[in-house]
Amino acid sequence: MLLKRRRLSLSQNFLHNQELVNQLIGRSSIAKKDLILEIGPGKGIITQQLVKQANQVIAIELDQPLYYYLKKKFSSTPNLKLYHQDFLNFNLPQKPYKVFANLPFAIEGKTIRKLLNTNHPPQDSYLVIRRDLANRLVGITYNSQFSILNKPWFTFEIFHQFKRSDFTPQPKVNSTMLRFTQRKSPLLPLSEKPFYRWFILRGFSGGRGINKSLKNILTYHQLKTQSNLHGFSPKAKPTDLSFKQWLSLYQFFKSKTGLKSPLIPMH
Repeated sequence: MLLKRRRLSLSQNFLHNQELVNQLIGRSSIAKKDLILEIGPGKGIITQQLVKQANQVIAIELDQPLYYYLKKKFSSTPNLKLYHQDFLNFNLPQKPYKVFANLPFAIEGKTIRKLLNTNHPPQDSYLVIRRDLANRLVGITYNSQFSILNKPWFTFEIFHQFKRSDFTPQPKVNSTMLRFTQRKSPLLPLSEKPFYRWFILRGFSGGRGINKSLKNILTYHQLKTQSNLHGFSPKAKPTDLSFKQWLSLYQFFKSKTGLKSPLIPMH
């Protein structure tokens, strides 16, 4: 009973179809040379296929009974390193790695931010998360701040749509496998990330039209000129602009200011 309450508190729903898991891993970019990070392996249905397809697997399980279950189950698996730890406090690999995981709902947002904002992000990631969150992160329903902030360095896509019956216990919400991949040729140098981040956060501030949120850093004439060039309204909401339009607007702002001025602190 205690274990059941613990799993519910972590919002854990486990995949139970081994054939589906094998198909998803088979479709991924995971190869024999790869180091794979698995977060929340549960009973090991994903783990047992990852250790067959990858060179090495690092699995982090917070639930103590599940950790001991996995330790026994994979006791003779030399290419698996199992850790009983909270992933949010786990030190990420310093060499190239990929991620494949069915995330507990309770930590999915924090996990994604950790993977994207580290100095050593994964080359490729496949994460089972809530469908509504995945749609926001990819920018399907609208161009979210998160999507705009990260797309110069990563691509995002919906890799698979699950049925609720694919999980035990069956969740009350729909789930999706989100894939994000490091761009081989970033659209902006990493050194510009703080400056770009400040600009985008400024543009999204207060839920106002961009003519108001950007009025202290771009004149209305400049904004009007750029809106005519790139096909958006100067009074548009920030979520109305595509990533390409935001990137063009940032490039214009950079051309006018350069990167020599000290950054305005982000709050």
